Amino acid sequence: MKDLPFEKVSPAEAKAATDLELDAPKPPARHFSPQREGREPQRPDVKELFPWIQQLPPDVRPKALIVQYARIANKLAKLWKQPVACEKYFNELMLDERGDRKGFPPEVALELAALQGYFSTHVMVHHFGVWGERIGE
Repeated sequence: MKDLPFEKVSPAEAKAATDLELDAPKPPARHFSPQREGREPQRPDVKELFPWIQQLPPDVRPKALIVQYARIANKLAKLWKQPVACEKYFNELMLDERGDRKGFPPEVALELAALQGYFSTHVMVHHFGVWGERIGE
């Protein structure tokens, strides 16, 4: 085993080196605008949403979500019968992977949490293959 190279430096030199690293320019922020689905506000898709909402219990039916974030409600209605894809979408909505999101208004966040809770206890059924792989994507 080889020894690690070592160089003696004074405490002042060590502090100066760490200060330089902290003051290094940060990489530019990533812009997600080109990746977003249409910039126009989307309208609720009644053909998709109405049957989906009717199957939900009254205390779980989203109202503010549909009014304020129709695009998300439309996508949830489409993904609802694809358990793994819907679970993944819920995780994307509820967990901030970017670190710069503002979050949902409280009433929308509560509706999403209620939907996710209902989904995980009543809709999401884990199916596993013989070798332990997850089935249902």
